[in-house]
Parts: sequence; structure tokens; C-alpha cells
Amino acid sequence: MRKFSVNTEKKKKNLTSEEIKSFKNFSKLSHDYEKLTKRSKRPLYKEPKLFLYLFLLGLILYLILMESK
Repeated sequence: MRKFSVNTEKKKKNLTSEEIKSFKNFSKLSHDYEKLTKRSKRPLYKEPKLFLYLFLLGLILYLILMESK
């Protein structure tokens, strides 16, 4: 098992005023967060590849079940 050491030295960061202003833009920060965490609300029928995969899977399952009867 590895042994890790914790860095307990606290160093103060000197931020420039431009860096501070970039963090103050809450609307951009909120938009980036929403974009990162939220899934797209696009309906299934507008996703052609996913719809095709699900349709083919359903068709294959239907054919297997009908053949076994």
C-alpha cells in the first residue's frame, strides 16, 4: 500500500485583478456549469442513431421470441 503525505504548508496565491474579474462573471460560470452537468433534453425521435439501434434491438428480440414459439 502506498503512503501519501499531506502538504500542510499554506501558500497565499496572488491573483491579478483580471483573474478576479474572470471569476466574477456569474452568468458565464452558471452557463458552463449547466452545460457540464445537465443532459440534453433532445427527444428520442430526434436522435436518429439511438432510435435506429433501439428499433433494431426490438426487431431482433421480436424475431427471436416469435421463432421460439
